[in-house]
Amino acid sequence: MTLIDTLAEQGRLWSARHWQETHVPATASGYEQLDELLPGHGWPLGAITEILYPAVGSAELRLLLPALARISQQDDRWQLWLNPPLPPCAPSLQHWGFNIQRLLLAHADKPADLCHSLEKSLQSGGCQAAVVWLDTLDKALMRRLQLAAEGAGVPVFLLRPERFQNQPSVAALRLRLRSEQRIDILKRRAGWPVQDIELSLPLNRH
Repeated sequence: MTLIDTLAEQGRLWSARHWQETHVPATASGYEQLDELLPGHGWPLGAITEILYPAVGSAELRLLLPALARISQQDDRWQLWLNPPLPPCAPSLQHWGFNIQRLLLAHADKPADLCHSLEKSLQSGGCQAAVVWLDTLDKALMRRLQLAAEGAGVPVFLLRPERFQNQPSVAALRLRLRSEQRIDILKRRAGWPVQDIELSLPLNRH
């Protein structure tokens, strides 16, 4: 296999004709229509997914809950939620099938502290997934988080206000919530952006 073939298989070099053939470790999002558009057919593992939202409570967590609930039942590692803007509702999480016994909530005021907390959690081997709400994060700290995610091999989700849409990002996957029914894929490995995808994010578990 040539170097070009190897890089293409890993999703580091791609042709728009062959994006569906790229092998990207992933876990299903729980939304088949979305998975069809994602390399690996799901949320990337060992990588950062950045989700931009217009306002807190714009269904950004509902987009993730099917996968997060399934992951919470897979093993006894912790699922880290860092800086959630509102206290999670335990009965609602349980309704989605989330094992709240594996949920670890933490807060960090400064970007450097947030980065350090997430890095150490991922490096510990005891983290099955991480969800982080944050605003400003410089490129160097973002790169550190990406390296930590790669080393841990777990999904890491950064939830940020949409005003950061035009800011450069090392995230492997970037999505923007237009509304509870519409979503854009701004960046994906081995593929072009996709605009205005119709995607229903239900209030309740199916």
